[in-house]
Amino acid sequence: MSAAGEKFYQYVKSLVGKMIKVNRGGPESKSGLLLDVKTDYLSLYLFESNNVVYYQLKHIKSITENSKTNFKPLRLEDVGQNASKSDSFRHLMKLFQYEYLQINQGGPEAMSGKLLDVTNHYAVLYKDDQVIYLNLEHIKSFSLNKSKNAEEKETVRYLKVKTFDEILNYFIHKWVSINLGGPEALEGVLSYSGNGTFILINKEEVIRIQPFHVRSIFEGSRDQKKNENKQTEKKDRSDHDKRTSTEKDSKSGQSTYEIEHKNTHSHSERHVRTDDLDRRTEKKYLSMPDDRRRASNAYIERAEIQLQSMPHPEKVVKTVHYRWKG
Repeated sequence: MSAAGEKFYQYVKSLVGKMIKVNRGGPESKSGLLLDVKTDYLSLYLFESNNVVYYQLKHIKSITENSKTNFKPLRLEDVGQNASKSDSFRHLMKLFQYEYLQINQGGPEAMSGKLLDVTNHYAVLYKDDQVIYLNLEHIKSFSLNKSKNAEEKETVRYLKVKTFDEILNYFIHKWVSINLGGPEALEGVLSYSGNGTFILINKEEVIRIQPFHVRSIFEGSRDQKKNENKQTEKKDRSDHDKRTSTEKDSKSGQSTYEIEHKNTHSHSERHVRTDDLDRRTEKKYLSMPDDRRRASNAYIERAEIQLQSMPHPEKVVKTVHYRWKG
């Protein structure tokens, strides 16, 4: 540690137990209670989220002390003992292996995923079925992602070598995505150009890259992953629409059958009622005494003769302007 670094460390160490603000602004700026300071990191407790953020000292631009802020006294066991057990940022991250972490608090390189491994030079994160290799030098902070629960250890294959440069060598002649976001996010076929530098080829562009400035790398294309997610969502919507259409057709067919069956049934009922009425009338007529039956027949004959002797009704022919009788 340099003389300037030693002075900064001693100053921050004197603020343990006080309310401070890390950085004046930006996505990494947070205010909270300073819990502990080690050789290369500090632990900051955030009251609003009831969580602890661990910062690498080398990435902290400023620290502001707020002596007027009141806070409730806390014990280390209330927020976890990981900070007090680890002397370095790397060893600290190792204690969170297989946990879901929030890497960086914001910005283009912020991500959340399951921590698979931590070595001297890089960390391995598993996110959305993708293995991402993070340059340990460029991790500004991390915290436990409390919205995700640690699951059983699942078998995920990943590369384990000594240095981050060896990670880059492994991806030579493969399509890779370098850096998660921002203006320095690149993708293309990786190749070695000599003198410790690499080149990335994407269509007509040939980009020379310094390994130290590679913050993260993973195999494959960001756009391809986005398209795969879109295709999956599109397929899910299509399957849902098909199921909905089938259900509607089924209900419509059932309703049509019920209406037709109801109409047929009603028509049959009318025929049955007419036939029953005819049978009842005939039965009632046959059961009459002979004198009443003869009287009824005579009445029907007189009614028919009277009907035939009546003058024919007038026929009315309608035209546009006249009525003719005939």
